[in-house]
Amino acid sequence: MTPSTIVTKPSRRLVAALGVVAATCTFLVTSGASADAAAPAAAPAAAPAAAGSTTRTTSEVVAKDTFGGATRAVGNAEIGGRWAVQSPRGRTVTTGGHELTFPSVPKGASFAASLPAVAAADVTVTHGVKLPSVGSAKIGLYETTELRRQSDGDRYGTTLTVGARGALTLSADRVVDGRSTQLSKTALKVTARSGAWLSVETKVSGTSPVTVQARVWTAGQPVPDWQVVARDSSGSAVKKAGAVGVNGYLSSSGTPTTVSLNSFQAVATTTTTVAAAPAPAPATTPKPRPTTPTPTPTATTNPPKPAPQPSASATPGLPALQRVSTNGFVHPGILNGTTTLEAARAAALAGEAPQKPAFDKMKGSRFASLSWTPRPTAYVGCGSYNTVDEGCTAETDDAQAAYTHALLWYFTGDQRHADKAKQILNAYSGTLKDHKFDTKVYKNGLLQAGWAGQTFTKAAELIRYSGAGWSGADVARFETMLKTAFLPRVIDGWTWTSANWQLTMAEATMNIGVFTNDRATWENGLGDWRNHVKGSFYLSSDGSKPNFPANTIMKDSNYLEYWSNPKKYVDGLAAETCRDASHTAMGLASALDAAETARIQGLDLYGEQRTRLVAAMEYNLKFVNDPSASGWVCPKPLNLGGNGYKMTYALGYNAFATRMGVSMPQTKRFLGTVSPTGSGIFMNWETLTHSAG
Repeated sequence: MTPSTIVTKPSRRLVAALGVVAATCTFLVTSGASADAAAPAAAPAAAPAAAGSTTRTTSEVVAKDTFGGATRAVGNAEIGGRWAVQSPRGRTVTTGGHELTFPSVPKGASFAASLPAVAAADVTVTHGVKLPSVGSAKIGLYETTELRRQSDGDRYGTTLTVGARGALTLSADRVVDGRSTQLSKTALKVTARSGAWLSVETKVSGTSPVTVQARVWTAGQPVPDWQVVARDSSGSAVKKAGAVGVNGYLSSSGTPTTVSLNSFQAVATTTTTVAAAPAPAPATTPKPRPTTPTPTPTATTNPPKPAPQPSASATPGLPALQRVSTNGFVHPGILNGTTTLEAARAAALAGEAPQKPAFDKMKGSRFASLSWTPRPTAYVGCGSYNTVDEGCTAETDDAQAAYTHALLWYFTGDQRHADKAKQILNAYSGTLKDHKFDTKVYKNGLLQAGWAGQTFTKAAELIRYSGAGWSGADVARFETMLKTAFLPRVIDGWTWTSANWQLTMAEATMNIGVFTNDRATWENGLGDWRNHVKGSFYLSSDGSKPNFPANTIMKDSNYLEYWSNPKKYVDGLAAETCRDASHTAMGLASALDAAETARIQGLDLYGEQRTRLVAAMEYNLKFVNDPSASGWVCPKPLNLGGNGYKMTYALGYNAFATRMGVSMPQTKRFLGTVSPTGSGIFMNWETLTHSAG
């Protein structure tokens, strides 16, 4: 097949957007920050800096609560201090199960939940809101996000009004001396639906004028432009930092309803201008010396970044991760964050188990060879199980080698490993054009693009932000390759399959979004992750049959074939359990890898699907540990399907068991038999990188 006959897939964008979506900007995180999680909202534009000065915008999560755990009384937020709650008379406000609930709000009643300990001026607040039932009767709910709230009640706010049949209106107002002034109002095209989450984002910035912006959309759908933008230049403008929160009111002619909130977060931004220090005059006039012109990097769509700052806790004499944030993304931030990698390196160098044996295993692998020679192909073509192999094995091997050398550079400081990783990455960005795909010969084209896209981005992110000396021109060319040779093949998944394929492509899309600082790409992959995790791993709460992922061919007439005909559906059953353990592990690996990247970026996907992912790990490993164990529901005995199942699970155990304290006896038992894990396709060195909490 020639490049001109490559079959392309139809474009289908499934973009999810729970959480904060940042405006485009570049800002620098101060070197004292130690956590991996990013503040995912951007700062307002700053006034132009004076000549010779530097403008820096820092961002901080000042309030956050995912409302997890068992149902209980409302207490402290995860960040932001204690909630101040006002409930309707006779009603008890509760938190837990990832919701804050105001039950059965009666007509004429008001409610509120605020964080008075927070003091923020320029701040973006996001949360979700849900009503259990929306019908033809008037609801009459007014739900307000409060910003810059002063102790005397002065504040800015945006109010979402829910009317009959879920009609929505969004407005911005200012309250001063008890008097409310409406600044802007608009009717929304989106409507509320029974039991569906609405995402609400509100932002206040500046002082002259003060700008208030807001938008509302159905969770899981594309994020709209700001629907309300109001500028307040009046003498009554509220300019001081203040508290944040949510309040509401149900009109006396409305319909009593329960109101639920989720995923509350406030991100404050501060912009400062630092004057450049004058250069000292030389004692003597230096002799002129020849200079070499600095090459101009290839233009990219990303804004220029300020100089990255090395991590404050870096080990002396070894590479320091250069923690920066651009367009709301933390870097390094693909699978490996600053704190996790520093902890892994410290443990390995101290001779601690399991990191030290894992490090030794990586050093002794074929991927660690300094004589490794990359073998890029312009058009990679892959048949099922690589029965057609036009650069397929070479590409996945080269991607693993690039990632291995990137880790070895960081762990040892040996520049030869950094140079080898750059050699491989540059070889591909200078050669690769596309991945062939059709449904007859090159059947694995999309999957191959996902596998290599997952791994190359992990290597490139680490090299880019560890002081390895990767030039701006080379980085720009690598970004172009990701956008042209990988992204079109993975961004929309594929309608004809689910499980490991879809989750692989979702993770690759998310990784590309992070590396290229493209929020739309990130959110597209995030939406696919949410869609396919629910459709790949079963819970009894799903009903009598599994979820059918949106935009696929899954339906009542064919889903049994894709689930390999289990005798019944039980908690933790995966779409590929009855196929084999290795393909099941591949799907789980992609799901867990993407959740770890999201954690670094400030989004708790682990928490969103904790029950489902833990159940899938435990159920499937139960039979890997003991194929004769009770509860097997497949028509055939367990098929291991090769060695792929041995390469993963360490990352998931670290997330759920180590960090969250979840009991996972089957996973613990399994890891005791395979640790330290190795590297295979896109599942690479997990014991080394993700066993330190």
